[in-house]
Amino acid sequence: MSILLVDDEPARVDVIERVPHSLGKDVIQVSRGENAVKFLESEPIDLVMLDWQLSGMKALDVLRRIRSHFGNELPVLFMTSQLFEVDIVHALEAGANDYVLKPFSPAELGTGVSALLLEAQRNAVASHSKTIGAYSLDVAQRRISFEGKAVKLTEKEFDIIAYLFNNVGRIVSRDLLVKLAWGRELDSSSRTVDTHIYRLRRKLLLSPENGIRLTAIYTHGYRLDNIGKPATVARSDRANDRVAQCISTASPNRVFSASAPGGQHPRGLRLASMSSKHNAEPTYKNRCSTPSYRL
Repeated sequence: MSILLVDDEPARVDVIERVPHSLGKDVIQVSRGENAVKFLESEPIDLVMLDWQLSGMKALDVLRRIRSHFGNELPVLFMTSQLFEVDIVHALEAGANDYVLKPFSPAELGTGVSALLLEAQRNAVASHSKTIGAYSLDVAQRRISFEGKAVKLTEKEFDIIAYLFNNVGRIVSRDLLVKLAWGRELDSSSRTVDTHIYRLRRKLLLSPENGIRLTAIYTHGYRLDNIGKPATVARSDRANDRVAQCISTASPNRVFSASAPGGQHPRGLRLASMSSKHNAEPTYKNRCSTPSYRL
């Protein structure tokens, strides 16, 4: 597991890094908020430790960028010497998961780091199974199904679609997808990711009709969106609503039919009345259908 430390004080960085290292975690350190955001666009990270006093981009802006670009799953621990309650409230409202006040002891910092990593692991386990539109994803079994039928994917295809499913509504860069699936950077001119996306579209029939939309974001990457019910289900629901409306508005003794004899309905349909000559009684399966006559 990797931790991103955003702090611009070298002497403090050395002390802070010892705590995650003692927990067996790798630490990547950057000194500016802009660099932190750029790094997160290309590298998977398990926790961000964010100092509140940064040069350049303010820590509060960094936090907002993290939440708007990478969602709420990435835990953020901010470190501050500010004793004003309003500053802490602003940080928590912007999306920080927890905070520690400087100066802090290694034990105190270690407790905060461990708690957030544990919470993130629990959330990851809870998100192993997802259902979006007509699709069901099971990360533990590395299985995806469409309308209840399993779809066979290659290992890298599954890695890509699983990450997109777990980041619905967010733009995921090509570089990040490459590192997740291949574990290394590819040549900038490589179209490997785009080829895999093309195959995923075909194999999984990724389309709005199936309740999902996969969009290529020019120069950025891809975004998967959940657009609600599959279109076929929505059409069926609308048809059922129309039938229900016909049933509720039709009179039990009058049935409207374009082919039945009788008077003219205001909407252009002819009123089918019972024939006194044959003492016929109209019968029908629903109020919107043409009646048949029982003699």
